[in-house]
Amino acid sequence: MKRKVAVVAAFASVLLVALRCKGQEQAPNDQRPKITFTEYVNQVLRSNLDLAAQRSNIAISKAAVTTASVRPDWSLDIGVPGADLSNQGFPTTWSFGLTVPIELGGKKGSRVRAATADLSSTTADYDDAVRQLRATAANGFVDALGARQILQSKTKSLAQLDRIVGVNEERLRVGDIGEIELAQSRVERDQFKADVISAESDVYSADLAAAQQLGNPDKLGPQMPVPSGSLEIATRTFDIDQLIAHALQNRSDVVSRIRAIKAADERIRLAKANLVPDVAVNGAFAHTGTGSGDFQQQPDNTIIGGVSVNLPISRNLHRGELDSARATRQQAELQLRSAQLKVEVEVRDAYEKYQSSVRQLNVFRSGLLRDADRVLEARLYAYQHGGSTLLEVIDAQRKSADVYLAYSQALMDHGHALVTLEEAASTWDLSF
Repeated sequence: MKRKVAVVAAFASVLLVALRCKGQEQAPNDQRPKITFTEYVNQVLRSNLDLAAQRSNIAISKAAVTTASVRPDWSLDIGVPGADLSNQGFPTTWSFGLTVPIELGGKKGSRVRAATADLSSTTADYDDAVRQLRATAANGFVDALGARQILQSKTKSLAQLDRIVGVNEERLRVGDIGEIELAQSRVERDQFKADVISAESDVYSADLAAAQQLGNPDKLGPQMPVPSGSLEIATRTFDIDQLIAHALQNRSDVVSRIRAIKAADERIRLAKANLVPDVAVNGAFAHTGTGSGDFQQQPDNTIIGGVSVNLPISRNLHRGELDSARATRQQAELQLRSAQLKVEVEVRDAYEKYQSSVRQLNVFRSGLLRDADRVLEARLYAYQHGGSTLLEVIDAQRKSADVYLAYSQALMDHGHALVTLEEAASTWDLSF
């Protein structure tokens, strides 16, 4: 009886120490700044280098609109058509003229509208890059939280093994077991320590990958942020038809394809306008001097004017620009249909995977975690009182560790599935 009381007392003291150690492990031991999910995503969208490069495309397209609004430049001709280099008295003449090209057929307006349509399409492409980067950042944040969840599960399992070793040390002291049982429990515990060390390394790697998205080398050192949040969020209910309808109307890659069709229409109008001949109005003033000797004459001032018309014979015979614009329009239509089909497939697939992740979580939350804890505690209690073997206790502990590890993975899968679904449906109301 005294032995049993001593074992129980030892078990209680080891449990208290394990809980204290667990609290110390979970307490922050560095001064790295914490960052919430919303703060992290916003910082990524502001400072990510790849997105900044993508943003330059908008500036390029805006410059193209400005370029399209430029009219053909006037030309000024100044010359000396005749000069007496032989000193025979030949009169010297000089002249200057101005040529003003005039575009017909609404070419400038067509160019501006086409460039503006291209800008609109480029903006939609940028919005799609934002959509994808936002999801990438969210998945990185989920990975960081998931790595911590796995570390927490493994730390809990290690504390349970510490309890078993502590109990065996006391049982050996009172002569209740032999050295082999204590050694066996220590081997099991020490072997699991390697898993905990690996999990700690995984946490750092996940933090580093998340910090990379911030686009700032300073965020990779002591100032690397610590993701703050939890994957223990409630499951959600979605309507698949509403998700598909919303995605087809609002997803930026679909919007980009729609705008590409409009841009192609404007290119067709521009190609037709370019077939219209342009004119140029020109005028010139010429002065001829008096001369001397045999070439003596009265000075002469002359004004000349005219209109020239270019003849787009080759352009009308070979309408490559117009044919290219029409082919581009057909291509844009096919790309739109392909994008719409892709969107529906992605939304349906993401929805099914999210539903699967919810079902998996429900298995754990409906009693599996509680049952795993009950089995382990029952085995430990029976082992303390001689009603169970060490192998049975270790087997129960292993099953408990596997269950909690699988639960951590299920939480990560649920987080990733939710991000993928909202990315596919072009909705965004996430919080972790």
